[in-house]
Amino acid sequence: MVRRRWMAGLAVAAAGSLFWCGCTRSGGDASAAQKLGGSFTTEMTMTVEDLTAEGTLCRMGEGVWQAAFVQPASLDGVVLDFQDGEVTASYKGLAFSVPQTAMPAKSALLQLITVVDTLAQEETITGESDSDGYIAVEGELEGTPYTLRLTEHGDLASFVLDSYAAELTFSKFQSGTAVATPTETEALS
Repeated sequence: MVRRRWMAGLAVAAAGSLFWCGCTRSGGDASAAQKLGGSFTTEMTMTVEDLTAEGTLCRMGEGVWQAAFVQPASLDGVVLDFQDGEVTASYKGLAFSVPQTAMPAKSALLQLITVVDTLAQEETITGESDSDGYIAVEGELEGTPYTLRLTEHGDLASFVLDSYAAELTFSKFQSGTAVATPTETEALS
């Protein structure tokens, strides 16, 4: 009788551990809600090698983006507008534009924009679930491997370019709310 109870308890414990392992298992295929196809705004922290910058990233539509920095103090007020293959940098009424192809190859922002604009055209976003509960979309862009992590709800979580020692993390993702702040040169004209 005691042996039977002991075996039953062991069976319940084994079933419970299998259930627990099944719930926390990573590496399976998963999909995220498609929120990248429209406009959105998110707070961003970008770390590239020894530089850490903070600001807001907005997507107004395909190929139309804006990054406005608030930290560190040396970048406070710098706004980068990406549109029609050009990048316009503005700061306190001064602005200049360059083709996106003139941006450094290590531009984590330009890599992110390319990846998100490509995923935005997909009907569903699929990747692998990871141990932190995110959906990891991995790929390669111009020979550079990347990992884009999304929540199951489709919110941006992070973007990593290991070969560039670059990581962007995102918080307060809001879809459908991207409003471009006018650059100071537009406000002056």
